[in-house]
Amino acid sequence: MKRAALFNYMGIKKVELLAPAGNFESFLGAIKAGADAIYLGGEKFSARAYADNFSDEEIIRAISYAHIFDRKVYMTINILCKEHEIDELIVYLEQFYTAGLDGVIIQDIGVFLRVKERYPGLELHVSTQMTITGIYGAKLLKDMGAVRIVPARELSITEIKYMKEITGLEIETFVHGAMCYCYSGQCLFSSILGGRSGNRGRCAQPCRLPYTICNEGKKGSINYPLSLKDMCTISMIPQLIEAGINSFKIEGRMKKAEYAAGVTAIYRKYIDLYYEGGEDTYQVEEKDLTTLAGLYIRSDIQDGYYHKQNGLDMITLHSPTYSRNDENVLSEIRKRYIDNPLKKRIYINAVFEKDHPVSIHISCYNFKQELVSVWMEGDQPVLANNQPITVENIRKGLQKLGNTNFYVELEDIQISLQNGLFYSLQAINELRRKGIEALEDKLNHKANRIQDAKIADHGADLAINNKTNQNMESVIHKDRNHETDKFDVLVSSLAQLEAVLLHASYIDVVYLESDLLPLSDEILVRCKQNVRIYIALPHVVRKNDYTSLIGIYHFMEEADGCLIRNMESFGWLEYHHYNGNIRTDAGIYCFNHDSLTFWSERSEKCCLPYELNAKEMRLLTRFTKYDKLEQIIYGRIPMMITANCIAKTAGKCEKGNRVKHYFIKDRMNKNFPVVICCAHCYNIIYNSVPLSLHDKVIKGAIMTGKRIQFTTETEDEVNQVMNYFIKANQGQTMNLPYSEYTLGHDKRGVE
Repeated sequence: MKRAALFNYMGIKKVELLAPAGNFESFLGAIKAGADAIYLGGEKFSARAYADNFSDEEIIRAISYAHIFDRKVYMTINILCKEHEIDELIVYLEQFYTAGLDGVIIQDIGVFLRVKERYPGLELHVSTQMTITGIYGAKLLKDMGAVRIVPARELSITEIKYMKEITGLEIETFVHGAMCYCYSGQCLFSSILGGRSGNRGRCAQPCRLPYTICNEGKKGSINYPLSLKDMCTISMIPQLIEAGINSFKIEGRMKKAEYAAGVTAIYRKYIDLYYEGGEDTYQVEEKDLTTLAGLYIRSDIQDGYYHKQNGLDMITLHSPTYSRNDENVLSEIRKRYIDNPLKKRIYINAVFEKDHPVSIHISCYNFKQELVSVWMEGDQPVLANNQPITVENIRKGLQKLGNTNFYVELEDIQISLQNGLFYSLQAINELRRKGIEALEDKLNHKANRIQDAKIADHGADLAINNKTNQNMESVIHKDRNHETDKFDVLVSSLAQLEAVLLHASYIDVVYLESDLLPLSDEILVRCKQNVRIYIALPHVVRKNDYTSLIGIYHFMEEADGCLIRNMESFGWLEYHHYNGNIRTDAGIYCFNHDSLTFWSERSEKCCLPYELNAKEMRLLTRFTKYDKLEQIIYGRIPMMITANCIAKTAGKCEKGNRVKHYFIKDRMNKNFPVVICCAHCYNIIYNSVPLSLHDKVIKGAIMTGKRIQFTTETEDEVNQVMNYFIKANQGQTMNLPYSEYTLGHDKRGVE
């Protein structure tokens, strides 16, 4: 397929077209269809555990193949990595690094730091699973070594352009495919309901099931309020390029090869069309829209969040199953892009002369039209006794490229042969084979990827780390005290705060949701006299939130500290030279000791994540002091943080109300509370029942600080819960003040 020049007429580098590949067939199809780069996952550590995925050998083949055609391969290791896995992951990457892997897409900050240390030549791309929503988090990651950010899919084109201009980072955004309802990386819906974690690549997509929206006893009629239509931005390509986006990403590693190739081909066509003629001549043909519609589209299409914050028009109102695919379209795509993979044209020059070694010169042009060549020398030919070798014999031997990634035309084989010589066909075949291997290695730049000392000593380091981990299992720090008298408590309303202050003697810190500010002087004085106050910053912070943060900054300085829920808040506080204490919430994932170390060095206390089981948490407590950690022992688990709005989907924007409560009802008649946070324009969907680890509290089995979280509870419910846990903390038992609860992942954990 003919491709337009890498640079446009102004010399500006073209946007990268990044295609998905769930298996090797998809990979080959996307390459032939015109992808500049492919992202793929291996059999381990990938956020699409149920895709076919690539064997180790296939990944190495894919890297070599892509480099022949000047394309790139990025590997997804975009999951949260458990403590016992992280050393294995680092060793696992080595074979791909030495094969020439171009970059890795990472969610876990601990993995990010370890990969940076071990593989200095590897580009680090920040996954959308890390939920980067603004310039402060992006700049922080740039300083740590990130080359590219895949920001949250909810960002507008204005926010993306601003991030690009301020940070100078490469920006990669999704342009086509399925959309998640939740901010990626902040979804626990599948995890809590069924044990299949989206943060571990095993999402069961409960968001695609039917729910009923309920508000003040009134039931809505929308069947699938959590299911977004698929994204298609083919008409927006000029705007997205002008915004400074570096890479256009197509979603779909779980989909068939025809999808990857077909969608890639159409986006390739229109990217090239824009660079050739500009925006004035840019127009999408109806037949191409029809083709896209016949390739695994769910319900209907929309253009994502680039020009909207949320809206009913983004939601699938009917069954969110994939529409019927056009079999004729699929067949045509398969014939054109998949059945006959792309091969590289080469040129061969062979010289057979008496008293000189046989010389075979093999060359090809790279994408910059530079000649890349290798020379192979064989033994000297000998005088023929009977049948001398002929030009035809030599040409046949040199043409046998078989299953290689190259082809040669007859006119591209030049042979110089002195008469009367003999040379074995086996020797010619061997020279050709070695030459092709050498050319492939040269195109793959393998010589540039040197195994330095950091990589060579992997085995020794891994043995040391494993031994350390084994020792940690049987050692408890001498300074650890498992009995703490006081709780930390989060409140979401002033009524809850009033109730909590009645139990102040049992409380160390009250986390106060920032939406409750400003407090009256009377309440503020009472708080300061009895407890320490930490301001809980928003779950999501975007460009529009900077002004509101400035507005409450003096409260942050007057308070004892801040609770942060995202990288953006931390970067913002650093930029503003905040001197107070910082604590991290459960959504800032400390899944392994590397990520825990990173955050414990930057905060007073870290909250352990919901998805670790008791054993995994216990292992992490060995790496830091108990008073540097806390665990949530009671509270509704936030299942989703969403830019889309349940209230707006139901036809009533609650703008002007700082907080409004709805709920959604599933097929089992379970109610999931939804908190509408208008101040920051996001929703929080909570679990239908609270997490409650009361038995562990009674038995003294919590090895960290204890946090109680109040979200939708009434003042009376707060009092009952506080009374219960105060008694439980003293080892006493009494009747639970609630009939239903969950242990979360305390026993089972996530796969």
